[in-house]
Parts: sequence; structure tokens; C-alpha cells
Amino acid sequence: MPLSLSIPIPDNFSFKECLWFLDRGFDDCLHKVQGGSVTKLLRIGNHGHSLLRISESNGALQIDLLKGATSEHEIVNYITEWFDFGRDIDPLKTIASRDPHLHQLVEKYWGLRLISIPDLFEVLCWSIIGQQINLTFAYKLKRSLVEAVGESETYEGELYHVFPTPARVLQLSFEDLKGMQYSTQKAKYLQIVAEAFLAGNLSVEKLSLMESTPEMLKSLMSLKGVGEWTANYVAMKCLRRPDAITYGDAGLLNGYKYLKGMDRKPTRQELEGFFEQFPGWEAYIVFYIWRSLA
Repeated sequence: MPLSLSIPIPDNFSFKECLWFLDRGFDDCLHKVQGGSVTKLLRIGNHGHSLLRISESNGALQIDLLKGATSEHEIVNYITEWFDFGRDIDPLKTIASRDPHLHQLVEKYWGLRLISIPDLFEVLCWSIIGQQINLTFAYKLKRSLVEAVGESETYEGELYHVFPTPARVLQLSFEDLKGMQYSTQKAKYLQIVAEAFLAGNLSVEKLSLMESTPEMLKSLMSLKGVGEWTANYVAMKCLRRPDAITYGDAGLLNGYKYLKGMDRKPTRQELEGFFEQFPGWEAYIVFYIWRSLA
């Protein structure tokens, strides 16, 4: 029998808002949102591929294992991390009340969780792919990489992909990546990151041992191709550091501009002064500001 399980939904979790983030009109090749559910192919543990479909039913997340073999424990752990399900976000409402504009924003989208990318290699590659280009083109570049060397499974006539491993990315030559419309720098940086993983120089375990976010960011930025924005994005989306702030991010700049009704983009000093009011919730506030751009 296929494995099915449910996880009770707390009052401060909105699956609808999370689905919105996962289905913003971009061509994401790593999951499919349809009919109030999201279907995603995972590489969990040593079980090969597992295809999950997640929906909401009777006040709970309903998780159905459509294909593959993995344990209930591993599925729950993945879902908990992906949707930041274990975090109590109630304090966010209280701290957001320090700024009336932010308070309205949090109230409007309440229950949205900081959707993570649990795979460190994937999030590093994705952040490099997305540097200084629009999201539509970034998703196109990601799809070309995933379809070229990523693994996939078919279910009911639909193809589902997982992000390629470092070894698979290195199967592509520099010329291959250039042929996919990767810039010279992006092609080089992807290869550097893949080589660092294979050499054992990068891992979630090593970064998680670092006590402070600045120490973690410094370690990430020691890798060629990883600047301040990329390091903070990785710290936010994979390592779930609550004080990560994606300074320089176009979405953050535009979102803050609209939030405050400004006729220009904010300065770094203005953003720093704003975020100083909300220690420990900076990453969530960035995420809610991104949400406001819809």
C-alpha cells in the first residue's frame, strides 16, 4: 500500500500562502502545483527517489508517497524543514507591530512560512544562477541544467526532476554550459561550487557548527562566486539563519520602497536601520516583503 500520513496544521500556518510562493507564475522544474497540492520528487537518504504529493485536508497537511520508498520519519523531517513547520511564528506579529507598514503586511499574508531549499548544493547553484538577471531567465537557465544532467521519474505521464548532484554537474563542460546561455562567470562558478562539494570543503554540517551568522557568511564568501547577497540567501533559505538579510536584492529594495511609499530605492543605511528593530526575524521580514511584490 502507498504510504500516506497527515501532519496537523497550527493556526499560524497557511498552506495557501505557501502554495502561492511555490507557484508564482515562473517555470519551476522542481515541483508542480495544481489543484491545491504540490508534487515534488525528492532524493531522501539512501532510498533513491521519492515522489510526494502534499495537500491540505481537515486541518492537516496530507502527504502521499506516490512513488519510491522512504520512511515516515524522513518524510516528516523533510516537510518540517521545507515549510519551516516547526517554528512558532507568533512572535513575528508582536515584533512587526513596531512598524505600522510592516504590521499590515504581516497581517495580510499571515501564515506564510519561509520556504526553504534544504539541499545546500542546489541553493548555492540556484543563487549563482539568479545573480543579476531576472527571475524568468533564471528559471530558464535552471531548467536547462536540470534537464541536461538531473535525474527524473515519470508518474501518470508527468515527468518530475530532482536537482543534479555535484558529480553530474561536472559532467558538463564549460562549453556545454555556455551553450545553455550561461555566462562565462556563472559557468565557472557552478564548476567551482561542484568541485568544492566533491572535495568535501562544503557541507550543511560544517556550516551549521558555526556559532554566528557573520562567521557562516564569511566562510561562504571565501568561495569564488559567492558574494554577500548569495551568502545571505543561502543562510536564509537553506541554513535557516533568522538574521540573514539579502542586502542588494532587487526584490528587497523594491519591496521596501513600496512598503514605505518611497519615490526612490532605499539606501543601505536605511535598510540597516529598519532591520535593527526586528532582531531574530530579519529573514522572515525579507520573505514577507518579497511576498508583497505580487
